[in-house]
Amino acid sequence: MSLNRISIRQAGAADWPQISALLAANKLPLDAAQAHLNHYVLALSGSEVVGTAGAEVYGDIALLRSVAVAPGLHRQGVGKAMVGLILDEARRRGIRQIYLLSVTAPEYFAQFGFKRGPRELAPKALQASAEFQGACPSCAALMSLTLIADVKPRAGELPVAVLGAGPVGLAAAAHLLERGITTMILEAGPSVGSNLLDYGHVRLFSPWRYDVDAVMAKMLAPTGWQAPPAEELPLAREIVERVLQPFAALPQVTAALHLNTRVIAISREGFDKVKTVGRDKAPFVIRVERDGQAVELRARAVIDATGTWGQQNPIGSNGLPALGERELADAIFYGIPDVSGPLRERYAGKRTLVVGAGHSAANALLALADLATAEPRSRLAWAVRTPTLARVFGGGDADALPARGRLGSQLKALRDSGALEFFSGLRITALKRENGAITVEGIDAQGQPVRVPGIDEIVSATGQRPDLSLTSELRLKLDPWLESNEALGPLIDPNLHSCGTVRPHGHRELSHPEPGFYTLGVKSYGRAPTFLMATGFEQARSVAAALAGDLEAADRVELDLPETGVCSVGAAPEADSAGGSCCSAGPAPMVAAVQAASAVPAPAKGGCGPKSCGTAAAAPARCCG
Repeated sequence: MSLNRISIRQAGAADWPQISALLAANKLPLDAAQAHLNHYVLALSGSEVVGTAGAEVYGDIALLRSVAVAPGLHRQGVGKAMVGLILDEARRRGIRQIYLLSVTAPEYFAQFGFKRGPRELAPKALQASAEFQGACPSCAALMSLTLIADVKPRAGELPVAVLGAGPVGLAAAAHLLERGITTMILEAGPSVGSNLLDYGHVRLFSPWRYDVDAVMAKMLAPTGWQAPPAEELPLAREIVERVLQPFAALPQVTAALHLNTRVIAISREGFDKVKTVGRDKAPFVIRVERDGQAVELRARAVIDATGTWGQQNPIGSNGLPALGERELADAIFYGIPDVSGPLRERYAGKRTLVVGAGHSAANALLALADLATAEPRSRLAWAVRTPTLARVFGGGDADALPARGRLGSQLKALRDSGALEFFSGLRITALKRENGAITVEGIDAQGQPVRVPGIDEIVSATGQRPDLSLTSELRLKLDPWLESNEALGPLIDPNLHSCGTVRPHGHRELSHPEPGFYTLGVKSYGRAPTFLMATGFEQARSVAAALAGDLEAADRVELDLPETGVCSVGAAPEADSAGGSCCSAGPAPMVAAVQAASAVPAPAKGGCGPKSCGTAAAAPARCCG
């Protein structure tokens, strides 16, 4: 058949039956392929799919896979045309390097410029993919192709803009400044650490040794600054007072810091989202609001560490505000109220419902329980969406952070004591004002309607979500449901990982198709429930090294995290939207099972040989290509 009679187009969801049949005919793995069809192309003869090739994209790297051609069309240029199109599209989207695994076809891919390399040096995001985790045998050769060369920045260029002056944003600034990179720090609030000050009364369960970035400490040391006691548990506001504010007072940081400067949009100078040619050479334009005026700033790279604290999840179980939620906003507190301080009178003697299953909810419930002891007229109710609370109550004595283990144990003891009303598996759909109080309506785990009348106040601790409006003119790759960096999505999905954490990662997983743009900190996790401050420090170190052109340091992992004693990998019980980030400033769960299952490639299925994948030698890319 002539190649002129073959057409090539992008794949869609409706094409999966034909794609899967073609992959099966070529004895190629189907594992996880369907989830990446938006990066697949098809070769068609009429309406028949006769060829396919695809890629899994992880930030600025990708994995080429599923290159298959109908048996009667081998060696007629169909595969070459599809692979060439995939590579061209990858370059256009800013993919810097593309990898593949192959047993029998390294020579085939060598014609495109792919070269062999040690499999153990594959980026961590790829090692967590289905092909590395057993879909391909351990003997499959790793090959890679550099599409866009990394270029070390020249002296005198525009600054790198860091958005957000919280712990991770300032850590990023510290690492940039240490490397001599001109830096500009933009903070919407009147102080560094403004979000931490919002819940400054909360004592963190992570001790100081996890709460201070090493380079920030190094820069503070010549001033006579003393590190807090390593095992002491700080209040959230103490992180600001004892670390962030002294760091911000350093002359080189003060010169770079712009407070009361709210970022409202980011784009490329002279380029909207659609334009490509020359885009990577255009500076970023950052539109900010300062003193009521709109101002535009320019930067050569942008690190978005703005967090998620200002974007609270609603009470409604479907991700939308419950019916009546906005109308009753005066009776709802989003976050962790200071009930022992200025908000005591708001809750004393009232019936308060706390909604949520994370550390924020635990802190709020325990504080309200203390208030109820002092004010016996106070009553407390707790509603969670999940019917399974193992993750909520934590690992107890098995937790490597004792304070975190105690927090879960205390919450379980409170629930078991009968001192509060408990509504398990409650999915709230509506709030109504009736007879001077709030009636909560929803459905239970069995789908039966539930009504909870007589509520005076509601504390919503259902977590946060990222503000994506800032970057609507940039080319970002986000996980479709978590809104995290795309490469992190499969590693932190709370539907699969019971504690919602991810092993250490770096600049490659944190980048986007927009060259020079990185998302760090809790915002990189999107809607995933629990973020680790120490993970954010490692993110900052890696990205700063990458921006300095030091890829050896950028790709190195420098982090060891404590375990929770409860985490697992697999089909976890349905995860509640737990806002754990606000009171887990230090490392929350690092999953022992995640380390075992994904830190290194799992043994291949069936070893190496025809039975391991069962692909005929005539296929252009056996098993994994």
